[in-house]
Amino acid sequence: MVFNRFLPVLLSLVCMACVPDVPGPVEPDKPKEEEPEPEPEPEPEPPRHVDPVALSFVSKNIYDMTMSYDENAGEWLLTTTGTDPYIFTAGLPVTLEPEHRMLSFDYQCNAGVNDLQIFYGNTLAEARSRHFGAIPSTVGSNWNTYSCSLAADRSTFGWGSAGEFLRFDFGTKKNVILHIKNLQVREMNAEELAAYEEELSKAQGKEAEAERISNYLVKTYPCSLTSVKVGASDVTVSGRTDGGKYYLADIGPWESLTEISSFSGLVEINGSSFNVTLPRFVARDGLPAYDRVLSRFAVVRAEGGKHELCSHARYADEIVVSGAPAAVSPKSKKGLGGFIVNNNLSDLDDLGITSVTVNIVLNSIVNTQRSGNYSIEHKFGGVTYYMDSGNVGQLDRVMSECRKRGIVVSAILLNRQSDTHSKATPLMKHPECDGGNYSMPNLTAANAANVYAAVLDYLAGRYSTDKYGRIHHWILHNEVDFQKEWTNMGDQPELRYMDSYVRSMRICHNIAHKYDQNAVVMISLTHCWAKAEGQYAPKKLLEDLCKWSSAEGDFLWGVAYHPYPQNLTRPEFWKDDTSATYSENSSYCTFKNLEVINAWVMDKAHYYKGSSKRLLFLSENGTNSPSYSEADLARQAAGAAWAWKKTAALEGIDGIQWHNWQDNRAEGGLRIGLRRFSDDSEDPDGRKPSWYVWQAAGTASESSVFDPYLSTIGVSSWSEIFGTL
Repeated sequence: MVFNRFLPVLLSLVCMACVPDVPGPVEPDKPKEEEPEPEPEPEPEPPRHVDPVALSFVSKNIYDMTMSYDENAGEWLLTTTGTDPYIFTAGLPVTLEPEHRMLSFDYQCNAGVNDLQIFYGNTLAEARSRHFGAIPSTVGSNWNTYSCSLAADRSTFGWGSAGEFLRFDFGTKKNVILHIKNLQVREMNAEELAAYEEELSKAQGKEAEAERISNYLVKTYPCSLTSVKVGASDVTVSGRTDGGKYYLADIGPWESLTEISSFSGLVEINGSSFNVTLPRFVARDGLPAYDRVLSRFAVVRAEGGKHELCSHARYADEIVVSGAPAAVSPKSKKGLGGFIVNNNLSDLDDLGITSVTVNIVLNSIVNTQRSGNYSIEHKFGGVTYYMDSGNVGQLDRVMSECRKRGIVVSAILLNRQSDTHSKATPLMKHPECDGGNYSMPNLTAANAANVYAAVLDYLAGRYSTDKYGRIHHWILHNEVDFQKEWTNMGDQPELRYMDSYVRSMRICHNIAHKYDQNAVVMISLTHCWAKAEGQYAPKKLLEDLCKWSSAEGDFLWGVAYHPYPQNLTRPEFWKDDTSATYSENSSYCTFKNLEVINAWVMDKAHYYKGSSKRLLFLSENGTNSPSYSEADLARQAAGAAWAWKKTAALEGIDGIQWHNWQDNRAEGGLRIGLRRFSDDSEDPDGRKPSWYVWQAAGTASESSVFDPYLSTIGVSSWSEIFGTL
């Protein structure tokens, strides 16, 4: 067959050999073709210049602020009068060009704005907003310029058409005076453009990391770890390999597993089934006595100077415990949110409260140096820290009141991103936090992770017995699906954010389990469900958490859910919550359709180790009374009755902590408490009808107190409020 391929060529050569050698006509030499000259490079087009588009504020729908305009000076005067000040712009006069990517204005400000939040109209939703952080105060009559990039938001939200507006929310402080002029959307200057391109590059890197995390969670590896047991002085790690040459790696909680190219402190593994015992306390990464109770372990291959992950990592399955406090469940499902010691302490008894939530700002408790009230020494990881005696004393009083009554306590762990007068605050603030009220703990460095673990270790050790009271559950941190506001880590792909959050949960879980083997850590979520009203959809975060539990070993975690009405200001959720449906993919899960989250937690696929239901608390929720009118108070009370009826009947819900105990001026005008404002002119601190509903809940008087509210809801029987998926 190979010969046939060349046959035409051979025949051609034979024929040429038979032709007589007769000279033929001589053809003149052809002139050599000249190579065409290369096309000249086109001149780069000069960057296009677009003129700024001026914006203007309007007087319609202003809230908690006043506005005046000096036409001659082209200057607005804004003064905040409440804690939720906002103002709208007029609609854009023209459709913006792609180059219009910066918002800027000149301003004077007497006291500074603690956070500028901008909503992108013409649909108003938290999901279509961004927090840009503080606007600093100015000195005297000096004018400063404030600028922020709208580039990413214009793309994400599709904002910029003629007629679309912005809403400016100027922080949460009263009596802030702002002079503003030259309000405009403009193109970027060279410096801003370079910064924007750098941010784009970082965003691409984050997306790539999130993809690696996604692959890690579902990947099948040749090796596996079967158990990690933490004893008093050593750690025993067991697992299996395929018989090749492998090493055991110790991964600190400040390390992103998928980003490690070289694992440190490797220990060789022998055999296809192995048990490796390591010292529990070691010097590493600047910590004199790092506690491996915080570590996760993995099998790796090390060849030719390259390290390759060959198993999922695994955290401790068993931790030696210093005491043995019994498992405790609330005596009923009735609880109270945001408990503090105040003049209404008798409410705990009068209302029959059996569970509470307590806020703990961690970086107000701990300091890296002795200063003022920071005088209580506590050593962790070989490093000495200082706890605030004043804050600890207040917490002792809260815990003592709960201990005396057998009340179950869920601590909400918060990490304030602004100054707390502690040197630990800048260390504990996540380096990518860009605003909001609270920050994700900084788990990017060993010393930062250690101070976080240290304050948890102090709290868990102190509040694990009856001496001071007991923290039974640990809620981390607040509404993490709405992270930009409540657990800020900057703009993140979901899995990159959750990777850090899960590490935070694991630190808390393992620290708490040093003292209490029944301690539960809980993920905090808003009333959204399958829809991302904030940054992420709560249902998806729960599914991700299940993936981590499957890959790295399950642990005692539960759900702290906030089923507020879809619109927090409107108490009639039974008719207003149109996006809260009886579907597992409902956009929202509110009081209206609690059956949705109940079904999720009752699904055995989501059980702890496949054998026990996870804890589910409705840890922050309430209905609003827009005013103190009789009608509004009745609507709020009707909502409380509905919430209790459903909570009491649904097996998957373990408790409900009504929030707020008392109306709070700092909650943007909401009146969701059981009592009136303490400074109310008519009845300060007065009990609202919802207080009496909560008192009657679960008692013999429940029907007599609840039933009059059936007509408010528009049903004839409480059985009519239930639905099925």
